[in-house]
Amino acid sequence: MTMLEDELREMFAARAQTLPAPADPAGRAIRQARRTNRRRRTATGTMTVFAFATVLGGAVAAQGIGGGTPIAADPNQVTFQNLFGADQPVAARQTQLPTMELPVDLLVGQQLWTSDGQRVDLDHDGDVAMIAKVPDGWVYSDSTTVRLLSNSAAEPLKLSGQAEWTVSHDGSRVAVNDQGTLAVTKVSGDDRGTTVASSPVPATAAPVTFFGDRVVVSSEKGFDYWSAAAPSQYTETWNAELLAVFGSAGASVAVGIVRGEGDLLCLVDVSAVKKGLKIGARLGCGDLVGRALVKLHAALSPDGRLLAVATPSGLQMVDLDKARINAVANGGKKQAQSQAQAQVRALVLKADCPITAVDAVVWSDSATALAQTDADGIFACRTDGTKLQVTLPSDVQPGWTMIPSYGTKK
Repeated sequence: MTMLEDELREMFAARAQTLPAPADPAGRAIRQARRTNRRRRTATGTMTVFAFATVLGGAVAAQGIGGGTPIAADPNQVTFQNLFGADQPVAARQTQLPTMELPVDLLVGQQLWTSDGQRVDLDHDGDVAMIAKVPDGWVYSDSTTVRLLSNSAAEPLKLSGQAEWTVSHDGSRVAVNDQGTLAVTKVSGDDRGTTVASSPVPATAAPVTFFGDRVVVSSEKGFDYWSAAAPSQYTETWNAELLAVFGSAGASVAVGIVRGEGDLLCLVDVSAVKKGLKIGARLGCGDLVGRALVKLHAALSPDGRLLAVATPSGLQMVDLDKARINAVANGGKKQAQSQAQAQVRALVLKADCPITAVDAVVWSDSATALAQTDADGIFACRTDGTKLQVTLPSDVQPGWTMIPSYGTKK
């Protein structure tokens, strides 16, 4: 820059030697050149700062939009993390659910994985189709046989040939329909494996639950029951209105599901009379999921007071005791028939946990329902509305399922 100034001074001095110093054109040209150069540097610097600020602002915005969930950054991409490193406090702001240890057993492939860490290879012919935990072990079935794997025996006990089966509420008995013979067999005590009652039934009558000493069966005709207390011969008295029946430890009343108005499903009391299963008071209606697979999407608590039901909005615990009290109170009011039909009572909830996309529901105890989701995870819902994440074994394989438990936890 000094050489340029000297050359300009010599050029203008040669042309205008008589001009006074204040009006020196060389100085003016030099000053103008300096101002131009400063403006150029200032403009360039401003654009650089603006561009950097734009990139930085975009990176910060991208950081904020992510909802606090860190995403692996591309090292070749300009991001907030690549410019300044990972922001640890953001990760700390993530909402983490409280966790609990796995309280139930799992069926993983053809293996039994117990909640206390045991891995048991199950004897089977074909895939294990069903399995349930009972106080004395596990009842399970494959394509040919229903077996009892006792806690104290290495070899399983054969209970039946290929059959549909269900377990009593207390886990002491199993009902099986083996090619048209419905039999109740003990699976607890020293005489486990002993058949206590049987009756001919249609081959399509699948036992689904116990109702006191009665065995509830289902078919394409609806739901029915057979009493194993007498024992008496089964007589067909199908109820086509029932979509599901959930057994009860007592003998007075069970819980059923029927169709309501529109897409609603309603819970009802169910009693046993000579002409079959009788639908009683409605206990509330809701938008329950799984009309075709409702048995998988609902489960009665071990004490029989709550029904955990999957709905589109979450896993709900229906308070059956309060629902029955409300039903009696409302039933005492005299209303016109049209008004009674128009009124739809909502489900009486004990808890409502935001757990969606539920595949199956089981209870670990009378205060905790577990929901297996289609994302292959387990969430717990407690009676106080607390939602928890259940910790699965680190080496669990895809295709596992929860094992329901009967009579082992209260």
